[in-house]
Amino acid sequence: MSPFTKLARQLKHLTIITTCVIATLAAIRYWPREPLSTRIASSTAVFDRNNKLLRLTLAEDEQYRLWTNLDEVSPEFIEALLLHEDHHFYSHPGVDPVALVRATWATITRSSHQGGSTISMQLARLLYHLNTRSVSGKLVQIGRALQLELCYSKKDLLEAHINLLPYGNNVQGVGTASLIYFGKSAKQLSLPEALSLVLIPQSPSARQPDETEPASLIAARLRLFNEWQQEHKTTDTLQSMSLPLRYVSLDALPFMAPQFVNRILDDARNGDSRSSRIITTLDRNQQILLERILQHYVRDRNNAGVRNASAMLIDVRDMSVRASIGSAGFFNSSISGQVNGTTAKRSPGSALKPFIYALAMD
Repeated sequence: MSPFTKLARQLKHLTIITTCVIATLAAIRYWPREPLSTRIASSTAVFDRNNKLLRLTLAEDEQYRLWTNLDEVSPEFIEALLLHEDHHFYSHPGVDPVALVRATWATITRSSHQGGSTISMQLARLLYHLNTRSVSGKLVQIGRALQLELCYSKKDLLEAHINLLPYGNNVQGVGTASLIYFGKSAKQLSLPEALSLVLIPQSPSARQPDETEPASLIAARLRLFNEWQQEHKTTDTLQSMSLPLRYVSLDALPFMAPQFVNRILDDARNGDSRSSRIITTLDRNQQILLERILQHYVRDRNNAGVRNASAMLIDVRDMSVRASIGSAGFFNSSISGQVNGTTAKRSPGSALKPFIYALAMD
């Protein structure tokens, strides 16, 4: 056999092996599988007609985690996240060897911890609840990251990652943190707010805001802003970045129109829709006004034996419910406050008399 014939056969075998490997990888990559969103439990947010929050429920795992799509997040947040966490997210296969070597060398020579995990590796740790403090745990994390990269697109991985970011207590995901801390959607974040929400997950216990902003978070935001300025032109200044942001406490989450919202949530669970955001016809301002009127009514007639009441405000133009109160006190067991008086069956009483009399006279 001539050397050329032998070389041709070897090339043929190599081509067949390469084709099989590529075909196998392609089959794994494009094989139908459930999206990552179905593997991550989501809260449900119920809003009024003007997108004001009425209630945010807990997810099945007792976390406040409102699933948020990538296109529903501020572009500044995404860019700042990649700038701070993973410069080469779109070019590496799930693991950045240079970052790993740099982190290992820093740990050995300076006895200091330096992160070398990519976003894919961080997602693997959060998604599979991995302990990555040991060498074996880190190897499992790398393997899982490569597996995720093979099975899902970069968009899918980044989207899942931003929904699992920890923000202290049981708050997870940038959409949830934006809604709770700033009372707005993640799409409406300003640059200082976006930078802060990138940084809190690095140390949730120390940087978690509670109305006042920790000094460590302000200092970290200034450092990240310096990096941001090198790549972006912005009208924001170091002075504006150093101003403390105003946050809303987790304890201030609204719990409005409880019976009405409960019915909406029950309908959503029993229906085909599994949306994490529900827009209702209720008007929060009118709900507050009607609650105040009903409380005054019950208080003024307490001496006459009035202990409970319910009310509903309907727009007759389209028959939409603008305000609904099922009882005078949702948590008052003495009046069975959790019973929804607007839907409870009750005797018509004397309301039937005119019809009976009319029928008799006829």
